[in-house]
Amino acid sequence: MAMEKKDKLYIGLYNDYYGALLTDYQRELVDMYYNRDMSLGEIADIHSISPQGVSDTLKRAERTLIEAERKLKVVERSDKLRALLDEMESVGGERVAHIVKKARDLLDN
Repeated sequence: MAMEKKDKLYIGLYNDYYGALLTDYQRELVDMYYNRDMSLGEIADIHSISPQGVSDTLKRAERTLIEAERKLKVVERSDKLRALLDEMESVGGERVAHIVKKARDLLDN
């Protein structure tokens, strides 16, 4: 089953949060494929492996990242917090806007 575009975007995001759970090699391939938008063939040429080898490594990495999010839900919680901050910002005054900015800074760093 082909991965939907939305799912592909989330793999890059999951890598930002959970990339430390991957090997250096997996993390590099995920970065090349999802963040730098390189093809399997381009990655294969750089690493002197087959495109199928790249695909297999990416699938293993994807499973690791998806499973981490399924268990920990850090990305889901972050998205919900951002939505709450948006709501707070829309109803609050200058003081609330300042607090919301500080909270967003914490989420982004």
